[in-house]
Amino acid sequence: MEQQIKSMPSILLKNAEVFAPEALGVQDVLIVAGKIISMGKGLSDLPLDNATVKVVDCDGAFLVPGFIDAHVHMYGGGGGAGYGSRAPELTATEAFLAGTTTVIGALGIDTVTRDVMGLTAKAKSLRERYLNAYCTAGGMDLPPNTVTGSLRRDMYLIPEMIGVSEPAISDKRSTQPSTDDLRKLVADMHVAGRICGKMGVVQFHLGDQPSGFQPLFDILPDVLIKHIFPMHANRNEVTMEQAPQWAQHGGYFELTAALYPPAYKRATAVIDAIDILKNKGVNPKLMCISTDGNGVSTLFGKDNIQRFPLNLLHNELKKMTAKGMDISESLSYITSNVADALGLADIKGRIQVGKDADVLVLERDSLNIREVVSMGHMVVENGKRLKPTYNLDV
Repeated sequence: MEQQIKSMPSILLKNAEVFAPEALGVQDVLIVAGKIISMGKGLSDLPLDNATVKVVDCDGAFLVPGFIDAHVHMYGGGGGAGYGSRAPELTATEAFLAGTTTVIGALGIDTVTRDVMGLTAKAKSLRERYLNAYCTAGGMDLPPNTVTGSLRRDMYLIPEMIGVSEPAISDKRSTQPSTDDLRKLVADMHVAGRICGKMGVVQFHLGDQPSGFQPLFDILPDVLIKHIFPMHANRNEVTMEQAPQWAQHGGYFELTAALYPPAYKRATAVIDAIDILKNKGVNPKLMCISTDGNGVSTLFGKDNIQRFPLNLLHNELKKMTAKGMDISESLSYITSNVADALGLADIKGRIQVGKDADVLVLERDSLNIREVVSMGHMVVENGKRLKPTYNLDV
């Protein structure tokens, strides 16, 4: 073991107050070859070769899991208001500076000029830059767009593929899928996940129409709810009223940080939505927050098209803790809950021996990001992005 450790790049994070996301107190955390291999006090006494170990004294700063953003248009979003509304591709640097170490890539309304093959290539490109990037088949239309012509083959052959995102329901922009269409899609995902050892989740886009969650309730008797992940539950008063009913069935759902009032007049801000839903008896472990990052808003006209940034998760964390929410609970909505919902809990979402080394060092008082470790590599140090793997940062 000693010789193996000496031959691998390693990081020793010392004197960190660990929130995993549960509070674990002050500990040292040893990272080797992309994994957390040891936690405790006095890890500097381990037989490490100092030439290969980067030692970071956290000096009591918080060590937390890297954020997991469940819905990001990393290949470029928008396009729903003409050519000028197309967003550029996401860069790894933007994600890291926002504290995000894992992204789930999705197509959106434009599945004509962007396709799943390009999205898959983008995921692989980001991974070469140490950002944990996954991809999904689909887009807002049905049947889902794929690489191979088969959802099951895509899931089986593409390691980064973890599901489908984001077939639209209750939305005028959808392909108006029938109950049978939705039932068959979720059943297909169930089988696809079984044959390739992944959970397999369909992220459904909830639109602004009065039916809200109802098309999903209609298929519940015939499919497993764990394969369904409704998005944008804070979109309007209808979806906010239905979300507790969904949770009663044991279903996870997502609250979108980009849906903020008053720009979205019927939306409920994430921090308020969580309070409302908890007061209605919703289990906090079933709620997740994502950004819809790199998507665009045309609410303010073509001359003021706005792109949703990835730092919205970090912003929500600061808002929740400033309001008095426990930091462990605040973190769970953007780390462990998301990993559980997407079937990634074996490797992501928690600081624990054996899990992937995706962690952040946050300053105690401000919660500003000091260091970011992703895939076991230090990518941000003292708040600044370290030199990217390639000169071309994509």
